[in-house]
Amino acid sequence: MPSNSPVYSMALGQLIAANTPLGPLYENPITCFTPASGTGKLHGEQTCGALRSAASVHEVTTALHDATPRLCANCRWPLPADSPLVGFVDAVRTIRRLESYIGPEPSPDTDFDEAEEQDAAAALATGEYPKERAGTPDDEEKETEEDADDKEWERFKHARLIRERHRGHWRYLHGYMIESAEAVAAHPWLRSFAEPLQHALAVEIERERHALARLLRPQALLDTAAIRALPSPELNVGPEFAILGSDADQTLRRAWSEWQDSAATSWKALEDDHFAAYFVLHDAMKRRRKGRDEAVTALERLTAEWIGAARVVVAHHGRSPRRMVAVKLPTLHYDPYSAESRDPLTDWEAGIIATYQIAANWDTAAVALLLPSLVAEHLISDAGSLMPTAYLDAEESGLSVSVLLANWRPDETGRP
Repeated sequence: MPSNSPVYSMALGQLIAANTPLGPLYENPITCFTPASGTGKLHGEQTCGALRSAASVHEVTTALHDATPRLCANCRWPLPADSPLVGFVDAVRTIRRLESYIGPEPSPDTDFDEAEEQDAAAALATGEYPKERAGTPDDEEKETEEDADDKEWERFKHARLIRERHRGHWRYLHGYMIESAEAVAAHPWLRSFAEPLQHALAVEIERERHALARLLRPQALLDTAAIRALPSPELNVGPEFAILGSDADQTLRRAWSEWQDSAATSWKALEDDHFAAYFVLHDAMKRRRKGRDEAVTALERLTAEWIGAARVVVAHHGRSPRRMVAVKLPTLHYDPYSAESRDPLTDWEAGIIATYQIAANWDTAAVALLLPSLVAEHLISDAGSLMPTAYLDAEESGLSVSVLLANWRPDETGRP
């Protein structure tokens, strides 16, 4: 009775090499086509161009280990979906994909020279954007300073681009490593085949992590950790918000909420992350002009107060001991609507991992972070189901960090 199972067309000769461990599939039968002489390549298609000159073509069935050295690289083999070869070949493809991301040549996505990297780090160490110049220049100085300002804005824009490229490439490499680990878990006999490639990829991942960390500000990450700990502020609506009329209180509460949500997920310094609150005010003022400047200035004072409150929280936790936290890294998610991959990590979470990682276990996609206590609290409390987390205690357990990570099996809540 014919099978209703779908059939996959797979390029076995391109993927399975003589050094590919076959494990339990060593004797797996495979149907091929060969010239009547029985010599030469084995083909997956009777119509392969290499068989055109053959006087006759025979169909043969042979064991996979015998066929492997002779498989035609141009042919595709029709395999039913329930064939064990389908999953195996996919696993080999996933592992061999790592070859594209290792080696001496840098990725085109992060091919920046050392001078660019150093300048980006120097720029972003001062903030996200150029600082405003003090004083009032005359007309000639103003024109010169405007040209200099344009160059400075371009400099910071390029620095942010370099940081985003490193973050994106680093996370893509995570995905390829995680996929290869899953392939080995499903086909354990491929471990010896995968390990050299995985070790080389781990070096690339570390290089990208350090490159990203150099473009981040640890103090900004620490300040951000305090945002969720802030209570809702008392908002005394003064005459400076008269432009908002009866909506003033509601607008300011929405500005606080938007600012808190934005700042709590950002790796920017708090002073550089005021736009969320400003946009709420801007939308509420609509086209009204009278009192606009007063309202903007008053909102700036409010956000400065919120920033100050956050730094009080940071100072309060200043002497607290660091905590070790395990994090299971999520993979990128493909969005079919935008046809793009999206990272479930917020900027702040990505920044924390890049800055504070001390160990990794790629078999389980888990990393260990040594964090300031406030950062650990924020990370544990805010991490969603896509990123399980847990405290690790190497001192109490007497186990090394690598052993703790290898043994950690988080449930849905992230607890070991």
